[in-house]
Formats: sequence, structure tokens, C-alpha cells
Amino acid sequence: MSNSANAGQFWFVLGTVPFMIAGGLHALLTLVDTIRPTYFAPVNGPLKQELEATGIRFRRLVPGGDIARPTMWRAWLGFNISHGLGVFAFALLAMLVALEDPGLLERADSITLLALAVSATYFVVALRFWFWVPVLITATSTACFAIAVVLGG
Repeated sequence: MSNSANAGQFWFVLGTVPFMIAGGLHALLTLVDTIRPTYFAPVNGPLKQELEATGIRFRRLVPGGDIARPTMWRAWLGFNISHGLGVFAFALLAMLVALEDPGLLERADSITLLALAVSATYFVVALRFWFWVPVLITATSTACFAIAVVLGG
């Protein structure tokens, strides 16, 4: 493995770290909200009560059961837990690939390109829908993956 590939592997692994931390924290903080709404609860307290009292329209597409369940609040919590777990799993899988078979990143450049594409997509979503912390996290990972692509690892 060349020095360039070693440097590429380093930057690739480094790019996974912000996603692992952010995804894991996102899932954990949402789990806290299932017991004591704190982090992803609306600032307007009465709105949470309304979210707990209303179902989601999508549920009407599936026959059977209570049309009011899941509530919008439960759907919100479930989405945030699964979102955090998905981000964490993406980063963990990418890190494991890079650490278990470093030469694979050099042989299969599609892995680094895919990681860059996923990261850049999250960056665009963060710019459009979120706030500065996710923008900073996704920008950092995107920059690391871009460097890894350029270095060929």
C-alpha cells in the first residue's frame, strides 16, 4: 500500500468519526425523549400534546388497526431514533471496511466515492433543513472523504 493510499485511508477513517458520534448521540438523545421529552421536543409545550393526540395521514394507507396510531409524536421519535442509528451504522460500516481491509479502499474506489456522495447529500440536507452543528459535522466528514478520494484511498 502506497503512502498516498495510507493517507487516503487515514482521511477516510477520520471522515467516519463525526458521523459515528453525531448519529450515536442523535439516537441516544431521542431515547431520552421517549422517557423525558427534552432534546427533540417542540419549544412550544402545548404542541407536544397536540402531536400526542393526532395520528399521521400515511397510516390511512394501511388497512386495519387503530387509525390514530402511531401518534405524530411517536412517529417523530421513531424517525429520529432510526435516523441516528442509520447515520451511525453507515459510519461504523465504512470504518470497519477501511480498518479490516485497507487495500480495499485502494482497489475499489467506488467505496470512497459512495461515502463521499452520502456525506455530501447529508451536507446539502443539513444546509437546507437543519442548523449549524449538523452543517459543521457533515461538512467535516465530506471534506475528509473528498481528501480520501483525491488521495486514492
